Order: sequence, then structure tokens, then C-alpha cells
Amino acid sequence: MKSVLVTITVGVMLAGPAYAQDQAEEANADPSVKEILERDASQADYVNEVSCLSARRMRDTQVLDSRHVAFKMGRDEYYLVQFKNRCFGLRANRPVRLNMRNSRLCKFDSLQGIDTDSVVGMREGMKCSIPGFTQVTKAQVEQLKITLKDERQRARELAKDERRKAREEQRAQRRVES
Repeated sequence: MKSVLVTITVGVMLAGPAYAQDQAEEANADPSVKEILERDASQADYVNEVSCLSARRMRDTQVLDSRHVAFKMGRDEYYLVQFKNRCFGLRANRPVRLNMRNSRLCKFDSLQGIDTDSVVGMREGMKCSIPGFTQVTKAQVEQLKITLKDERQRARELAKDERRKAREEQRAQRRVES
């Protein structure tokens, strides 16, 4: 009995550092698209956080949807802003106004979408405070675009199915009443 207990104890002691190393490697790995989409935009989520981005280095600003904006800084350098809630006025492939100081876009600065198709001319969306910047890869940005597009398509199909079912229920109700 003592030899079994000693063997288990030694096994746990040897496995502990290996388990801790595996956990540390997983923590340092790049986040997947699913992890980016599912997490809250809280302070702890921005592991590779940068406080400010230089406006001179910004090559492109891509609004992915009302909660995600990607900034291309260099050839393969991207930063993602993920809002906890929707930022009304932000729409994919629409221009955005950056409200920044000193040629730098920083945490707690704001951005807002611009609707150029408005009847009254250019209409600005609400100002949304930037919670932080997460460094991501180009592949992650591209995958995020695909995932968001697929989610929008599924939502449209679901809404279409619900409308169809409601019409069928109305028709069935009218037949019962007749």
C-alpha cells in the first residue's frame, strides 16, 4: 500500500511541472477566432494590449461589424478593437471617424461610423470609447470576417424561416376560423 502511495505521489510531483508548462504554452498561444468572438471586451481579455496606435503607421481601418474594428499597421501587423456592446453607426465596409489626440489613437479615445448614404448628407453614428487594442494576425482578421459573414447569413436565414412559419400559422388559423 505504501509503495502505491509513493508511486502516485512521485507521479503527481513529476506531472505537475509538465502540466504547468502545457498551461503556460496554451496561455501564450494566439487566440482563435472563436475565442475572440466569445470573450467579453474586459481589461483581462487584452493580453497583448497596446495603449496607443500611431496614426502615421495606420495603413487601413476595417470595420468588420458593429462590435469589431481592425487596424492594419504594417504588412502583417493588425490590432483589433472589440466592443462589449454594439457601437451603433459602425457598419462593415463603411468609413469611420477616429477621435484622437496628438496623432495617436489611444485607449479611451473614441471612434464613430459615418453613413455617407444618408438623405441629409453625411450622418455620424454614436461615439464609442475604445476599450483597448489586441494584436492579431492577418489570418485571424480574415477568419473573423468569414465567421461574422456566416453568422449574419445564418441570422438572415433564421429570420426568414420564422417569418415563413408565422405566415403558415396565420393561414392555418384562417382556415380554422372559416
